[in-house]
Amino acid sequence: MLTKIRRRVITPCSSNIALTFLHRSRLPSHLWLQAIELILGQPNTTATALQQTLNLGSYRTGWRMARIIREALVSTEWPLLSGEIELCDIVFTSPGKKPVSAWFASERRRSSRGGLIRCWRGGRNLKADFNRFGLAFHPKALIVTPPGVYAGLRSLGIAQRSEPLGKADALPATAALAGSFRSMLRDRHHQILSAKTCESYLGEFVFRHNAAVLGWSAEEQCERVMARLRAPRLSA
Repeated sequence: MLTKIRRRVITPCSSNIALTFLHRSRLPSHLWLQAIELILGQPNTTATALQQTLNLGSYRTGWRMARIIREALVSTEWPLLSGEIELCDIVFTSPGKKPVSAWFASERRRSSRGGLIRCWRGGRNLKADFNRFGLAFHPKALIVTPPGVYAGLRSLGIAQRSEPLGKADALPATAALAGSFRSMLRDRHHQILSAKTCESYLGEFVFRHNAAVLGWSAEEQCERVMARLRAPRLSA
């Protein structure tokens, strides 16, 4: 059953240099909002479930809606990570697929909700990855990493300190995040993880975690995602 959420009119953004996520979509706004409610309210929602629940014309329409919504989750803007931040890279292996590397960053906070996080799929260029991280960290943040290549962060003006790895071959907070991410994949029966799938699910994983840390209600989460779908994006 769909959650009863108060509808609020969201004024579409306009831009001459960017298209929105809903560009060329002929589906009414209320169907998009219901799809968001399903995906955020029921983590195992599939394209088939969207097609059947929303009475869509085809499986492809449900698949496309799910893909676009998860792209919006990936592009959500979050506050800069601050304080002490753990940063680790974790490698995921799948039968028949090349290993996929992912970066996990987590604030060290002593609270029941924990700290904000960011996760990225690893690229082929370590320096490019480091530059990407720099955009997510507060200038006064201290990045705690395993020993080794992470010292390259200092060349970007990022304060960095090394700590030894734990039993899980990762720092404590990032090891816990990777474990939660693996559990999410198992619950969705994703035995094979491609690079593109990894990027999509990392974005959703970050959204769910950070929304809980920030105390967003189910209504606020849906409204923020809907606003993101209507906002301009730099790539069509």
